[in-house]
Amino acid sequence: MNYKQQLEVVKGLFTPPDTEMRIDCPFCNNKNTFLISTQNNGTSWYCFHASCKAKGKHQGEKTMDYVNTTFKKKEESPDTEFKIPDSFKIVSTNEKARMYLHKNNCWEAWAWGRADIKYDVRQDRVVFLVKDKNTGKYSGAVGRGLNKNVYPKWFMYGSKEVPFKCGECDDAVIVEDCASACAVSNILTGISIMGTSLMTEHKKYLEPYKNLYVALDRDATSKSYEIANELKSDGFKNVKVKPLTDDLKYFNTDEIKEMFYGR
Repeated sequence: MNYKQQLEVVKGLFTPPDTEMRIDCPFCNNKNTFLISTQNNGTSWYCFHASCKAKGKHQGEKTMDYVNTTFKKKEESPDTEFKIPDSFKIVSTNEKARMYLHKNNCWEAWAWGRADIKYDVRQDRVVFLVKDKNTGKYSGAVGRGLNKNVYPKWFMYGSKEVPFKCGECDDAVIVEDCASACAVSNILTGISIMGTSLMTEHKKYLEPYKNLYVALDRDATSKSYEIANELKSDGFKNVKVKPLTDDLKYFNTDEIKEMFYGR
């Protein structure tokens, strides 16, 4: 895999800016051998496993102020809507994609039009389209690989600044992945931040809700409390953490209703 191909994979990883972290390698799949840094307006990556040759660095030439200003202008421009690739097909035409939706309690959200979900034939992924409800335009998409040979498992197409939203309920819950947002959408509005880091840009999409829950996956419970405390310090009211025994996408509608409302 050449540098450009590696860079495309690295761009799809859910890595917040100004961060250095060790994760499982998306190229050789060895555990905790991949170091990625997004510091100093650049991205660098390296795998420590002897058999893996993943290594690269991409440095931005502009200052962060320039990048932020440019992004804001693009965000306001009618020409920056995410263009849906030709490889995105109707999700129900692929058996593996259908099975994924049923297994992860996403089928109802798709069937009732609460979520726009496609199948990417080129990358073999279930793809959740992300729409900015403020503009009515697509800002990107999040793809989930459907076999173990697809790296990375989750891939971001387009912008990360808009969270994936599913449902139109008065209360909302912040979750990690799009499947969990779909699973809860008949009871609460599911808002996926596509990872465990809440971006500043996400917060404006959280304002309309009466009650706001934070329910990241079980292994990220401490991050749930960090996000809840951050939101409270920013003036959000009625923010609660809901610790989980398993990912929300594995619970059905009745179980989710009982979990959040006790009925």
